[in-house]
Amino acid sequence: MAQPEKLFTLEEANQLLSRVTPILQQLQALQQSILKTNRQLDDEVSKLSAGNGYPLTEIKQQIEQLTKHQLDLIQAFQSALQQLESAGCVLKDLDAGLVDFYTVRNGELVFLCWRLGEERIRFWHRLEEGFAGRQPLEG
Repeated sequence: MAQPEKLFTLEEANQLLSRVTPILQQLQALQQSILKTNRQLDDEVSKLSAGNGYPLTEIKQQIEQLTKHQLDLIQAFQSALQQLESAGCVLKDLDAGLVDFYTVRNGELVFLCWRLGEERIRFWHRLEEGFAGRQPLEG
């Protein structure tokens, strides 16, 4: 495996949490907005196929507005994700709010593991293990 761009000490990763938390919350909110807009687009498209006398001009305008809104949301999502990645974080599960940070522990490349809502990083796991393999940090 190639060496990650950024290795963190526990202290560095914990200091970064104040920056990571709002970005992660923004990503979760954007994801919900994207899903909601997808449902709205599906509803408008289904009106077209239903053919129940819906005014085509209004449906077309609504689809155009929703599509533009969706593209704006996706662009904001990509920007926020880039902020996380450029900080050296590895987003593992957006829904659960899981973020990992590369570190070296006893000579082995591993992840410091943090979940949204935890006040500090208290766990680590090997690269090939996931959340289920979390082990507490000593001290």
